[in-house]
Amino acid sequence: MLTVVSLGFVLMTLNWFDIAPTFGAVSDEFHMKIPQVALLISAFVAGYGICHIPAGFLSTRLGLRATLVIGLVLEGAAAMLSGFAGNYGLLLVLRIVCGVGASIYAGIGIAAVSVWFTGRRHAFALGVVSATFSLGAALGLYVWADVVGALGWRHALVLSGVLCVLAGLVVGVVFRVPPGAGSLAGVSLSRKAVRETLGNPLLWMYGVAFLGGYGAYFAASQLLQTYGEDGRGFGSGVAGAAALVIGLAGIPGSVVAGWLSDRFGRRRPVVVAMTALQAVGLLLVPVAGAGWFWVPAFIVGFAFNGSFAVWQTVPGEDRSVSPENIGTAVGLMLSITAVGGFVLPWVFGLIVPGAGYAVAWVFLGVATMVFALVGLAGREPGTRPAEEGVRQGSPDAVEAA
Repeated sequence: MLTVVSLGFVLMTLNWFDIAPTFGAVSDEFHMKIPQVALLISAFVAGYGICHIPAGFLSTRLGLRATLVIGLVLEGAAAMLSGFAGNYGLLLVLRIVCGVGASIYAGIGIAAVSVWFTGRRHAFALGVVSATFSLGAALGLYVWADVVGALGWRHALVLSGVLCVLAGLVVGVVFRVPPGAGSLAGVSLSRKAVRETLGNPLLWMYGVAFLGGYGAYFAASQLLQTYGEDGRGFGSGVAGAAALVIGLAGIPGSVVAGWLSDRFGRRRPVVVAMTALQAVGLLLVPVAGAGWFWVPAFIVGFAFNGSFAVWQTVPGEDRSVSPENIGTAVGLMLSITAVGGFVLPWVFGLIVPGAGYAVAWVFLGVATMVFALVGLAGREPGTRPAEEGVRQGSPDAVEAA
C-alpha cells in the first residue's frame, strides 16, 4: 500500500513542478514577465488549496481508493490539455485545474498511509511519502528539463500528464483499505465529521505554523534556477544543480526527521526546529556564492520535507478525529498552508521588480520563521493506537455503513 500510494505522489509532484523547466519557452511564446511566471506557480497552488476539504468529504462518502483515482486522473488530464494551451490565460486556468486534481490526491494519499501505519512507525512511513514527493519534484525541476529540451514544452507536459493518468489507474487496481475497516470504503457524511475536523483547534494551529514554510518552499524550488541564472549570472550548470539539490535533499530530510520523531515520540519540536532551519536556508540564498549556491538549496529542501513529513502525522494521531475523517482533517491543514503557497510566490514576484531579488528572499525567510514560531503554541498531538478506530471505525460511521 505504501509503495503504490508513493508512486502516485511521484507522478502528482512531477506534474506539479515540471512547469518550471518550461518557463523560458513559455515566456518567449506568451511574452511573460516574472510576475506572470510567479502567478503560474501560485495558480497551481490556488487550485491545490481550494479542494482539499471537499476532497476529504468526497473520500468519506466514496472511500479512499475511488478518491485517490479521481485526483490523479483529473490532474493528469489537465496536464495533458496544458500542452495544447493557445494562450497564457488558458494555461493559467489549466494549471488551476491541475492543482485541484493534486489537492484531491495529496490529502487523501496522506490519509491512506495514516490508516495503515497509525501507531506503527507513522512518521517514518509518511517520511517515505514525503521522500517520493521530493523525488517527483526533482524529476520535474531537473530531469524534465531534458524532456522539454528534447520534445518541446507542449509534448513534455502531455507526456507527464499521460503518466499521471496511468499512475491513477494503477492505484485503483492495487490499493485496499485495512482489513475490517469498512468505514474507509465510504460512509454517509455527518455533522459530527464536520465538527471534529473543521472545528478542531489543533489542526488550525499546526496549519498556521507551517503556512510560511509551505509557501516559501514552492516559491524557492521553482524560482531558484531562474534567480541563479538571471539574478546572479551563475550559468545554467550552477543554477540547475541547485534546482536538483533542493528537490533531492528532501529525500534524506523526510526520512531522517520521520525516524527521529518516531524514535523520540515527539512531533511539535521537530516541526518547529526543521521549519526554522528552512528559514535559515532561505536567508542564505542571496548571499551564497557560485561555489556554494547548492548549500542553501540543500538546507531548504532537507528542512522543508523533514518538517512536512512529521507535520502530516497530526491528523492521523489526533484521537478526536475518526479514521474515516482523517482525509478531511489533512485537507483542512493543507488548505490553510495553501494560502501561503499562493500568496508567497505571488508576493515574491511583486517584490523583485521594485526592490530586487535579495529583499524577496529575505521576505521568504522571515515569513517562514514567523509562522514557525506559532507552532510553539500548539500542543503535542496524542497517539492513536493502531487498533483504535482504524479497523472498526467510529460508532457513527459503522452504523452509517
